[in-house]
Amino acid sequence: MKKAWMMAFLCFVCLLLAGCAASPVPNEAGEVEKLVDADASRLPGDKQTYSLYFRLGSSAYLAAEEREVTVERNETLEAALIRQLLAGPSATRTALTPLFPKGTELIAVSRQGDVLFVTFNEAFLSGYGAEKGPLSGEKKTQAIRAERQMCLDALTATLTDAGTCSRVQVLIHRVKLQGNSLRLEEDYLLQNGSGLPLETWVRREESLYTPHNAARHMLTLWMNHNFSGLMGCVSSQGKLSGQMMLEAMENSPALTGFSLGHGQVSANGLKAVIGADLFLHLNGNDWTVKGWPLTLEREGGVWKISWESLSSMMAEE
Repeated sequence: MKKAWMMAFLCFVCLLLAGCAASPVPNEAGEVEKLVDADASRLPGDKQTYSLYFRLGSSAYLAAEEREVTVERNETLEAALIRQLLAGPSATRTALTPLFPKGTELIAVSRQGDVLFVTFNEAFLSGYGAEKGPLSGEKKTQAIRAERQMCLDALTATLTDAGTCSRVQVLIHRVKLQGNSLRLEEDYLLQNGSGLPLETWVRREESLYTPHNAARHMLTLWMNHNFSGLMGCVSSQGKLSGQMMLEAMENSPALTGFSLGHGQVSANGLKAVIGADLFLHLNGNDWTVKGWPLTLEREGGVWKISWESLSSMMAEE
């Protein structure tokens, strides 16, 4: 009789425990607390907006795309940002161009102090646009070198913007050369086959499309009579037809030189004004315009100049 009573008691305890596991007991406020899933990969990721850098058209500058990035529970922020870079700019950001060669994959990310070590597969070493382009000789070499530098710049600018490191070291997982160093070599930048490891890459402000660099880019286009390129820098607000803008630019004075001040960005980051000294020439006459307020505005994340501001500057005498 005693044994039967003990068995019944144990069965009652087991049923009670099973019921507790299936249905959490309400707390004192009558609320049922949800248990946390132990499998981190099944938990929702953290979302936050970060700056991802891509090439601005075919220029020598990088422009940022602000994108909401989801960092999964089982990955690092650095890995999430790099994967977004490899995916390229959003379809709506038509002014931006992807930099990484097709097929490039992230293998691993690790850290040592303030240096972030990023390992890619071998596709990182080839397939850049300039390699397949029409250029040849030294011009082609320079174009490939510039494109590869920009790829490193985009990677480093994105990671340093997020505050995850101050320097980046790229490693390459070579399938057939497992015994060799993984570090990217100087040969990657076509530096005469030295075979030496490439130094850690740091943020290079001269490659970023800051207001100052944007103003420099626009004035250089004007100085080089590259009016088709300059039209691409004009904001959509108040923009004329392409033919009308082209005719106005062709009839403007020649810009023979310029110098720029440091400039100032508005509190909301959407407008910038930079003082420019312009050296102009027309019909045998030379003159200088001091401190012209070159006004820029952000459109789609890229610094542009309004047609009103540009045409006023070109008409200055």
